[in-house]
Amino acid sequence: MINMKVSANMTLLEVCMSQGGFPTNTRARKAIKGGFVTVNGEVNRIPSTALEPGTAVTYNPQAEGAASPRPSVVDFDLGAAPKQPKSTPPPFEVVYEDDYLLAYIKPAGWVFASPNPKVKTSYTRMKDWMSQARPDCFDVHFVNRIEKESSGICFIAKDLQWRVHLQKHWGTYEQGLYVVVEGHLPADDEIFAFQDVEGSKKRDRVSFPYRTMRATTTHTMLKFQVGFDDIPALLSGLRRAQCMIIGKGELAPDPIGRSGLHLYQVTVQGPEGELVEAKSRVPREFLNLMKGGKGPRARSAAELAADKRRKSEARDPKSGGRDDRRGGPRDDNRPRRADGPRTEGRPHRADGPRTEGRPHRADGPRTEGRPHRADGPRTEGRPQREDRNSSPRKARDNKPPQREKKSNAESKEGGMAPRRFGPKGE
Repeated sequence: MINMKVSANMTLLEVCMSQGGFPTNTRARKAIKGGFVTVNGEVNRIPSTALEPGTAVTYNPQAEGAASPRPSVVDFDLGAAPKQPKSTPPPFEVVYEDDYLLAYIKPAGWVFASPNPKVKTSYTRMKDWMSQARPDCFDVHFVNRIEKESSGICFIAKDLQWRVHLQKHWGTYEQGLYVVVEGHLPADDEIFAFQDVEGSKKRDRVSFPYRTMRATTTHTMLKFQVGFDDIPALLSGLRRAQCMIIGKGELAPDPIGRSGLHLYQVTVQGPEGELVEAKSRVPREFLNLMKGGKGPRARSAAELAADKRRKSEARDPKSGGRDDRRGGPRDDNRPRRADGPRTEGRPHRADGPRTEGRPHRADGPRTEGRPHRADGPRTEGRPQREDRNSSPRKARDNKPPQREKKSNAESKEGGMAPRRFGPKGE
């Protein structure tokens, strides 16, 4: 048995490594998870538990109820039954646990909770497991809900007081979402949307800053500091940006068979001010979809300043000067259309110098190949418009007489094909 005393703020694993005599972190973790380490007389199986100065930690390799250490010599006696049954692993990944809360990852495709006892839910699976692995936890309650097609962190309260407190203040806690959309957005920017105001017809304009994690030719993975309650407003903002959350809605694309939402971070506060933070990793489905994608390029200070100036001018157009379409300041070297300096390649239409290749229409020099319509010389092959017959009746009267047509029989006797003279129908 080894007795240890915590002298500074550190985790349980760090205390065991510094004072317990463990050669590696792996062996220290196995001892903690096996139940051989107690904190102030109680078994603690979480290596990342934060300890305060003065906490008593004890390591007892022969503790009762703990998993037996692996023997150094392999025993091949297969007839004897094991002395202690193996502990059943949890059905879902547990990311945080203490005396009052347990946080686990609800995978996509699982119903969180249902009033129908015949429906298998993630909460009932965890509750059944806790009844065996945590027999002292008999009064458990779920805290937050997550829709079936999404995944994320779910809390289970081991006390009714904690459940009532957390559900009452759930909307004020800090939360984070991984969002996968079809489309592309500017790197590390924000999305604007409008939310309805209770008791008023006006709508408030809200912004959702995001961080671009990775992007492919089709999809983009973003990180938002919002929860599931803000998803309706976020959807409208993404639609304005020509983007759609995958798997969210009937018309949305569904390349991975689930929605592109994952609650990866939740920070809650207990009834007495205790802060509890739970985090998770990026889902494997998101990583497989974004495989081969690249992260955003780090922008320089000049680009950040230009982006900030562009946003400020977009909010207050009267404060800024005239900018071009790209959003940057106007280039002074570019000539203006009306009063700028003359360019050599293209003369002005009204008062610019004459060009040799193309004469002016009104007062330019005469060209030899094509006469003017009104006062130019007469051409032999084509009469002027004034001399043409104005009506079709006069044209028919002035035509010379046509020869009589021969019948088909006469034309065949003469050996000549019939010919037509004059317009059709005559």
